Amino acid sequence: MTDRTHLIALDLDGTLLGNNGVLSERNAAAIHAVRAAGHHVVIATGRPINLVTGLADQLGDSIAYVVGTNGSTIGTFPNGDLVQLIGFSYDTAVEAVTRLRDGLPGIGFAMATDSGMAHQPGFAERMPAVVDQAPVPDILAVGGSEVYKLFAFHDDLSVAQLLQRAPEYLPAGLAANHMGADAIDIGPDTIDKCAGLRWVCKQLGVEAADVIAFGDEWNDITMLEWAGRGVAMANADSRVQRAGNEVTASNVDNGVAIVLEALLEAPLA
Repeated sequence: MTDRTHLIALDLDGTLLGNNGVLSERNAAAIHAVRAAGHHVVIATGRPINLVTGLADQLGDSIAYVVGTNGSTIGTFPNGDLVQLIGFSYDTAVEAVTRLRDGLPGIGFAMATDSGMAHQPGFAERMPAVVDQAPVPDILAVGGSEVYKLFAFHDDLSVAQLLQRAPEYLPAGLAANHMGADAIDIGPDTIDKCAGLRWVCKQLGVEAADVIAFGDEWNDITMLEWAGRGVAMANADSRVQRAGNEVTASNVDNGVAIVLEALLEAPLA
């Protein structure tokens, strides 16, 4: 077993979770084992934090932090208390929504603000986890002064097409990323999973060289490139696989557990 303390950064959908959004017993057991060995485990996901806490029954207190919504929120686990939050103005969100509606007719949105969360019809079906609230005709009705996350989706445009076309309609300072489901995540262009993990590493006293990051989507690329050991999934596309140092088995074949089990069996460093 290695005597170096690592930070294990885990994407959820398409990485730690199966295609049905379920955490396998083998992956859960591997997480508990690496935590018991003294390593830190952090979830790094495009999901809002409130859509992660449902894993509490399986993961308990093995998770140090959740880096949610692609880095704009960081919270504790399993209670989901926010410790870091980076948003943008409601007026900027209104401008983004208005421009996108004009430029890409038929686009839909979900938005979380300091007044609550709202989503339009079609968003809940795109999320791997259950969205509790009923849809609303217009997300701008939620109001507020600060926006924590803005998601966009389209019935006739794929995520790849949205990522290509949406940026031309966004106000300065905002960027579009893949959220891990069939929608894009719109937020400050300086924030991503890697930025969130840097903050967590500072709190825990871990260097980037000792981070092992797992991912499968475009929003995982920066953290795979930054981590000392970036592990892409076999189900990831070639661009994501090139960003990592290695490729493990797919999410349905417990690729995360395979790497973590080997870490625990490694000789002393």
